[in-house]
Amino acid sequence: MLCAICVNFDVRELLVKAAAQPPKGFNDPTAPDTLECLRPAIPHFFEHHPNLLSLQSSIDECDLCACIWQSYASNAHPNELVHDELLKGTNARQIFIGTTAWDATLNGLPHVAVIQNGERGAIRILASFEVCALRGHEPLDHQDLLARSIYSNSGSQKCLQLAARLLGDCVNKHKSCSSQYSTSSKLPTRIIDTEGVNPRLVDGGGQCGIFAALSYCWGGDSGFILTAATERLFREGRPIEEFPPTIRDAINITKALGIRYIWIDALCIIQESDEDWAQEASQMREVYRGAVVTIAAACASKTSEGIFRERVASNRPRCWLDWRNGDKNPSKVFLRLGSELWDERMHQSIPNTRGWVLQETLLAPRTLWFGQQQLCFECPKGSVDEAGRTVRIVEVYRSKEFIQSLRQEIIPSWRRQLITLLREMHIPPAAAVPWLSLTNILQARDLETIRQRAIVWKPFTLQGYFKPPGVFLGMSHFDFWLTIIENYSSRQLTKPTDTLPALSGLAREFHRATGDTYVAGLWKMDLIQGLTWTRASLIPSGYIEDEPTLLDQYLAPSWSWASILGRKVLFMADSQFDRVKRFAEVIDVNIQLATHDPFGAVKGGSITLRAPFLELDSQDLLSAPHPSLPYPKLLARISDMLIAAVSSEYGQKHRAYIGQKFAILKLIQWRRVLRTTERACFLIPESVEGGNDWRRIERLYLTARETVLWDSKEVIDSLAILAEIKHVLKRRVVRII
Repeated sequence: MLCAICVNFDVRELLVKAAAQPPKGFNDPTAPDTLECLRPAIPHFFEHHPNLLSLQSSIDECDLCACIWQSYASNAHPNELVHDELLKGTNARQIFIGTTAWDATLNGLPHVAVIQNGERGAIRILASFEVCALRGHEPLDHQDLLARSIYSNSGSQKCLQLAARLLGDCVNKHKSCSSQYSTSSKLPTRIIDTEGVNPRLVDGGGQCGIFAALSYCWGGDSGFILTAATERLFREGRPIEEFPPTIRDAINITKALGIRYIWIDALCIIQESDEDWAQEASQMREVYRGAVVTIAAACASKTSEGIFRERVASNRPRCWLDWRNGDKNPSKVFLRLGSELWDERMHQSIPNTRGWVLQETLLAPRTLWFGQQQLCFECPKGSVDEAGRTVRIVEVYRSKEFIQSLRQEIIPSWRRQLITLLREMHIPPAAAVPWLSLTNILQARDLETIRQRAIVWKPFTLQGYFKPPGVFLGMSHFDFWLTIIENYSSRQLTKPTDTLPALSGLAREFHRATGDTYVAGLWKMDLIQGLTWTRASLIPSGYIEDEPTLLDQYLAPSWSWASILGRKVLFMADSQFDRVKRFAEVIDVNIQLATHDPFGAVKGGSITLRAPFLELDSQDLLSAPHPSLPYPKLLARISDMLIAAVSSEYGQKHRAYIGQKFAILKLIQWRRVLRTTERACFLIPESVEGGNDWRRIERLYLTARETVLWDSKEVIDSLAILAEIKHVLKRRVVRII
């Protein structure tokens, strides 16, 4: 049912016109075989209602008007929907139907957009729709411009056939994927053989084969695991009915994909053996990298829930339109809200809050996500969902394309030397030097000449892609690593001691690309920036937890972000500033590994720095400083900071003893030239009983300069503190454990 206006809207003509536009893109220098196909928007294709009030008056007689109004109203404040407000400002302007800009790479689909023109050329989108066809009832022409209806159950034969087809398309048609990732890889130490009636555990034996891997959440409710006592039963083969639903569904998916083997950690690692667990955890990179596909149980929070789901029909009205291709009985297509099926719950689900899952999905060359509402296939070429829509990853570090480029880029030794030298000279970490060689650098007589020769650029994204204009030296790898840590640290781990092991596979990838030394969650070449971390307080159930007691187990050296419990880790990234000056210099790094894995757990470690240093005449940083003590402003700032941080680093690390000393150590200073903003970062260490070592207990940021209309108290206090200590900081060699 359409109103007198909507009946004239020709959705086929709009989509065909959108597809016929020439692309406005460019060749990707990191992937020469890829052509971006960005089509511009067509915002004013069809003149719709004259204003929102007119649109609202038509919703009872027109399905299209009802869909548009429902989309707008669901995101608007109730006060904005009253009669008088609908006559004001942008609300009173003409409504148009057109398309947004869209990228045809990987069969991306144009979206129908309903818009109003705002002030100064701004455009307000009232609604965005996909144009869909029922499966089996597609029109005869331009089917590639239409999305599809989803299947009623994700475990249905047709849905699993679609999953197999998506995997097959990647393996057989994506040259860049198939050339880098062989379908057959070395089998893991142990693996589940799904052939026959009863799945059974077998040894990999160094053989090669095609296998899948499972990424899922145990949920703490499963005793169905591999132990010394159960190994014989698993090797003999157990009836599929005995397997927990999530694992049983994963085995059935593997069979439907035509794959014989699947790796499942609970069944392929001896769970009661610390030695076997450590050995197999260090092989995670090879397992997930070698699997032809990783099956992600995105809708299951525990093994008893299963993977397959009945799809709940959307309660949003569908608007049916004629596909006007000249047929006497034209096919019908329907509009679906653009946000209706993009399953945010899939990426915010319990499995995606788990620390281990991050590297499992990033390391996998292909992931098949089974969500609540639909399945989605992701590979380095992009992501396509069950409805036929292409989804591009916005966060560059979270895309398989980035991991693929990381694997392709192994930095030669001369380039590593160049990177090290440039960082020492404080050239920003994202730098492309298309023609500059190490010889050119060494022959330059002064720093300014070198800076003039280097073409400095900032990384940017287009539809989620990383587009470096020139030779990518790998200097931004460290910024990407810090971004990964920020995401990873906001996830949960069952055991705090898994913090570093659950990252070991990703660390191996970065080491392979950069050749740098991995040091307890940070990188030696970028250690000074890495030390600027701070970690948010634990906030369970929305309430701030009481101040934590001292940690009863060793996690990492005090200078590593992995040394304490908490929520998201934040770094002050060099790339945010135009000028960077490092005051601290790394003299030595020592790491004591807990296992044979150089990227896994540690049992000790130290760094030796040469940096501006000042001992504080105070044995209690929490108390207000006595007026007679030196540097009262600094001590007051530190005291206020520690008291305000309820679940602070200090609360988890401080170990008091008689005669203890505290100090500050200047790490780094950043500056934004145009905004005349300047920040300085200091570490606050405490002395360790029985030696000359120090322990990091907090970090301190001070604002050295800030462009503001008025001087805030924080800026004034920071300037006073910096003036207070300016001439008393003395360079000193300090060892921090």
